[in-house]
Amino acid sequence: MIKLFRNIRQKLAAENKFMAYSRYAIGEIVLVVIGILIALSINNWNSQKKLRGEELNMLNEIKLNLKTCKEELQYTLKSNKQFENNYILLLEHIEGKRPYKPELDTIFSQVHAWQSPYLTYSAYETLKSKGADIIQNDSLRIQIINIYESAFTYLSKDWDQSEWRDSQSVVVPYFVKHFARDIDSLKAKPIDYDALIADPEFANILRKLITNRKWGNNACEGISNYLDTVVANIDKELETRGFKSDTQ
Repeated sequence: MIKLFRNIRQKLAAENKFMAYSRYAIGEIVLVVIGILIALSINNWNSQKKLRGEELNMLNEIKLNLKTCKEELQYTLKSNKQFENNYILLLEHIEGKRPYKPELDTIFSQVHAWQSPYLTYSAYETLKSKGADIIQNDSLRIQIINIYESAFTYLSKDWDQSEWRDSQSVVVPYFVKHFARDIDSLKAKPIDYDALIADPEFANILRKLITNRKWGNNACEGISNYLDTVVANIDKELETRGFKSDTQ
């Protein structure tokens, strides 16, 4: 094609047809520019198609991660509610100055225990590396960022680290001083039960533990419900845009 255009130009130039040559040359330039613009447009369309494919795959991966996080939060909530109920039972027993029962040894062994949430960040870390703006839906993008940067951070940095601080500075030292752990079972027995139920510090520790557990449990429950909303919104976005995946 290029050779054909060159031959036509050379023929017009040889015949000294200046005006015809000029018009032809301009037309050829226009055709070249149009060709370049079409090529750029096709390239841009392909790039956008690839980017949108990456976006939908990313949303699907985030959805799967959030479902895993939901399961983890449910497990965390179930475990810590059990701890909370046990501490309430133990506090009532202590404040009522009730006699020692061996059945309490299991609860005594749990006074420095809680369940930390182990959340999945892999898809979100990939999203951050690519840039959150890859998600076109502004509302959905904000929800995902809020889940990871606010809600999950609250659990891991505020609540869980508060549990760690109280455990290391107060609960564990008290436990080591006043209880004898049975190394062959998940039980611990008070060294002096009568002194223990008369000690206001132990009752205060139990109240603090109950408060911490309620704090964490309420947060887990609220965030778990919010996860349902975000996952449903991601599903809606994927369905609206025709995304198909073997893993749901």
